[in-house]
Amino acid sequence: MFPAGTELNDVAEALGRLLSGEECPERLLLVAGDEQVGATSSAYLRTVLGMQAPRGPGDEVRAAAPGESTRFSVIAFRCAVCGSRAYTAFYDDRYRPVCQSGDHGPMELR
Repeated sequence: MFPAGTELNDVAEALGRLLSGEECPERLLLVAGDEQVGATSSAYLRTVLGMQAPRGPGDEVRAAAPGESTRFSVIAFRCAVCGSRAYTAFYDDRYRPVCQSGDHGPMELR
């Protein structure tokens, strides 16, 4: 929340500090004075401000590159009992996702 009349550069600087923090929210509601002036995601705001997402141990140099990978695809699984879903980037029958909604066992490949 910013006071009415706050300069745009001051808002951008404050949002940059927020995005650099350890606990940054995924979604942001921008309020100036008493008026809601916009909503955005932290990922989009990082793009607009030219910031990279924070990286953790094991992240590669291109881990935060925009766009979809051309080398991997998402594999979907579904519980035959309740229909809940799970997704992974690899398939090995020994490690199929197990339904978390109940004692329904391993999920099936969709």
